[in-house]
Amino acid sequence: MQYHDYIILGAGPGGLQMGYFLEQNRRDYLILEANDSAGSFFATQPRHRTMLSINKRFNVFPEPDFNMRHDWNSLLTNDRSLLFRDYSDALYPHADDLYRYLRDFADKYALKIRYDTRIRSIERDGNGSSNFLLHDTQDGRYACARLLIATGAAHPYLPDDIDGIELAEGYEEHDIDPKRFENKRVLIIGRGNSAFEVANHLAGYAGQIVLAVGNRPPKHAWQTHYVGDVRAINNTILDMYQLKSLHSTLGFWVKKIVKQADDTFLVNIENDVPHWQTPGTVKLQFIYDHVIRCTGWKYAAAELFAPGAGPEVDSKGKYPVLSPCWESSVPNAFFIGTAMAARDRRAASGFIHGFRYNIRTLFRLLEERYEGKPLPRDEFALRTVDDLHTFADHLLQRLSTTDALYQMNGFMGDVLVFTPGKVTVFYELPVAYALERSDLIADTETLILTLEYGFSNFPGDPNTLDFISIPDEESDERCAAFLHGVFRHYKDAKVVAEMHLPESIFIRYGPFRGDSDGGQLMEHVHKNRIMNLINRVVRITPTTFSEQVTRPGTFVPWPEGQSLEKPRIPKCFASVTPSRAAD
Repeated sequence: MQYHDYIILGAGPGGLQMGYFLEQNRRDYLILEANDSAGSFFATQPRHRTMLSINKRFNVFPEPDFNMRHDWNSLLTNDRSLLFRDYSDALYPHADDLYRYLRDFADKYALKIRYDTRIRSIERDGNGSSNFLLHDTQDGRYACARLLIATGAAHPYLPDDIDGIELAEGYEEHDIDPKRFENKRVLIIGRGNSAFEVANHLAGYAGQIVLAVGNRPPKHAWQTHYVGDVRAINNTILDMYQLKSLHSTLGFWVKKIVKQADDTFLVNIENDVPHWQTPGTVKLQFIYDHVIRCTGWKYAAAELFAPGAGPEVDSKGKYPVLSPCWESSVPNAFFIGTAMAARDRRAASGFIHGFRYNIRTLFRLLEERYEGKPLPRDEFALRTVDDLHTFADHLLQRLSTTDALYQMNGFMGDVLVFTPGKVTVFYELPVAYALERSDLIADTETLILTLEYGFSNFPGDPNTLDFISIPDEESDERCAAFLHGVFRHYKDAKVVAEMHLPESIFIRYGPFRGDSDGGQLMEHVHKNRIMNLINRVVRITPTTFSEQVTRPGTFVPWPEGQSLEKPRIPKCFASVTPSRAAD
């Protein structure tokens, strides 16, 4: 039996990222991979081979961290010598290029991977140890103290409320040759990117496509700002539906699928019609030549564990139930990679450009818990006005270049813990996790710094495409709609104030090389707002630093009474500013 302190299940991007950190720190680990290569999921997925992950190689600004905001495929390394930008010129790259990159990553950093090793069962040691015992399909046995599950999209998710769903072709393995769909009637079940990806692929071949999305309209990433919602690159079917070009996106609930003698499918659907004069549900039958299931994946490999010993999963069996530090209900068993989206469906935890930061943070937490290494931190003196200036400059630089807080917006933050004469900054912690740690939040004054969207401060469901004008720097500070810096002040674990910085086109708040969005003109305002906030906590000086806005460009006020009949920009309903009221 082989023993290792850490065993990672899976050599996909999540497993490779954690393996890199363990390897660089000379920890005792082994990656077990069921297939014969790293990143093997991307040998066949996505089915139509175009990635949704952006590969934006040119970004004007020089800072490496800033440029990682727009590199959605590279894994994190200390030397930055292996970046995905060198593998493809395409903005939406081919999956083969990511597959090649991941294999090269495993080789370049000499990660300890045992291929062709499929685990069939996991149990706890019954001899008084808390170790995990793993058995593979070839009777190999392994033991570890900590288990890191990086199995990714473990199984297709089949809805249990569709009779005959097994008759549908699965997204993960359907034949993508478009010629077999020529002039055919195609039903696609799903409302996410995979369903729209299939519809896009077939739009020029199928005679009719019905995309059955249930009783909720699909969500669009440009509206929700969540990368997992339907992306613009997959929007062809929506254009064709709205322009009445035979294909359609309909609120059908598929209830039953029956294969007929001529190989067509008789499909029972239901459609809720609350807008009818007499509300109700319509039940109909349609015949299709093809039915394709695009209903997502399960990200919990709970079946690997011995009966009764597996991690708890959600009500649909799709995601594991995880703590704020991604630990499952099984102590010392953590999920990494796409399964980290169990804690976050608003930022990017389900994607490489998000979970790479989660994994770096988890590694640091593992080092603290098991190896006794303190979390990364910086300390700044806060005794003089000069100290205030120095610390505010650091925070401006941080906000303007951070990739982790940018990608993990609203989920991950920097934690600023104040003690007499100084402040300690802990970087890139899940906010929910930080709020559980008494050493960071209880009996202290603490600020948590995040980057967040602010569309929730606008009434109703605003059309984000309306937000095309320069925001008003003199409006309520919480009326910043796009990503912007947010400081929340906690005293004895309770929020007592918050401060929002204004929007910035490039999310940069200082006079950095290459800036062209007015950052230089507003720099003193951003800095002074931060210094005033910090000073309200540490009370270094009675001085209040000027927050007077200097408008960029030439501003020509309208004559009294002139206004648009229907302003394009929705009105913000924020009416009070806690950071101004609380002291």
